[in-house]
Amino acid sequence: MKELTPEVKWQIAAKSASSLPVIYGIVLRDIVGEEYDRIVERIWFHWGAEAREIAQACNLKVSPAPKLAATLLEILKLLFGPEFRGEVLELPNERSVLLIKLCPFLMRCRELGENPLVIFHPCMAFSISATESLNKDFSLRFIRGMCMGDRNCEVRIAQRESLESNNEHSDTNEK
Repeated sequence: MKELTPEVKWQIAAKSASSLPVIYGIVLRDIVGEEYDRIVERIWFHWGAEAREIAQACNLKVSPAPKLAATLLEILKLLFGPEFRGEVLELPNERSVLLIKLCPFLMRCRELGENPLVIFHPCMAFSISATESLNKDFSLRFIRGMCMGDRNCEVRIAQRESLESNNEHSDTNEK
């Protein structure tokens, strides 16, 4: 076998990582039953907490909000591959929106013939945990999700106290 380039190795590893939430759903959902989403959220929440170490190792910025959103996008790309495509929109009052236009989790769902809804809980848990581990003063809320049929994912990042005082919730509560 020929020696694989680092980029090819990364793409293989990232594709495997982005397949995990889909494969979990295929294999475990029926076995675990009603507790499935809660258990999977805990796993991905724990994994998201590792984002801080990645940001520190790569010297990525975690403040202000637009820099935090850009760092989250870079970490998503690093872990789950270059198929993650998005842009950061700066908002007033120390807020930002991460607009995801292409998602490898959604791509794996389509490739494996799985319902895209299976990826929402792992993605949400990872994203919230990663954001809060990167900067404890911030959190995020999903406004739209491609796995729920929206054109793009729209994730609002803001200071935690402003999200709590405005009583903003994730899509699971808005839809």
